[in-house]
Amino acid sequence: MKRFVGKSAVLLLLLCLLISCIGIAGAESGRPASVAHRLPQGIVLDGKLDEWNLDDPIIIREPEQVVRDINMWQGPEDLSATVYVGWDEEYLYLAVDLWEDTPFGALEMLPLDGEDNIELYLSTNPADDPDRKAYATNDFKVFLVMDHQYWDTAIDRSMVDSELRQRFVSQGMQGGENVLEGYECFSEYTTTGYIWEAKIPWVCFSNKKIPVYQPQVGDVLSFDILFTDIAYACPGTEYIPQIAWTGSLDINTDPSLWGRITLAE
Repeated sequence: MKRFVGKSAVLLLLLCLLISCIGIAGAESGRPASVAHRLPQGIVLDGKLDEWNLDDPIIIREPEQVVRDINMWQGPEDLSATVYVGWDEEYLYLAVDLWEDTPFGALEMLPLDGEDNIELYLSTNPADDPDRKAYATNDFKVFLVMDHQYWDTAIDRSMVDSELRQRFVSQGMQGGENVLEGYECFSEYTTTGYIWEAKIPWVCFSNKKIPVYQPQVGDVLSFDILFTDIAYACPGTEYIPQIAWTGSLDINTDPSLWGRITLAE
């Protein structure tokens, strides 16, 4: 028994050191860093978050993180988020406690980045240079539309070099589709906005030319997340604040500005 406890203590210490190194590396690079914890298989998406590890939230609520229409942003109660990231061998998991005064605003006549949405920025290749200035083959921008009825999704690859783009093309950018096969989500209203949970199969970021990512403990992925809030839904007069983890709208073209997320137990 003593020998078992000793080994467990060593493993726990190594994990703590790993997480500490993640924070140091993020600070040195000037980019935020966080941890995605492995979640139990069969997790239920029910808005309760009781199956989640809540130790490493991504907090998005500061004025410096507002990247569009900051003059119309009324503070954290208007638009802010606490984000949790999880994983297992089959899925990427996201949970968001979103503060928003006008939740679920979507209009079909507006472009995807002009509707209430979550924009996910993700690399599925931990071997890619984190300081790359251009999108690589395994870099994806994903739109998750928030309208509480039709959970449209899309993948934008327009910023990828044309030769690389042919390996995986944009999908669903005209709206009205769910291009993430196997994607599931659930939302629950709160007094300040809503809780939203989702799982996205890793296979959604693969095809015949791009293999399915096989996640491993210790992998470090480039990652970012942005929230759009259409607060005055009238075409031509709407204002649309956006807020992002790394506080830069240039994440649309420059993955070196993304944050970093480490997969852990």
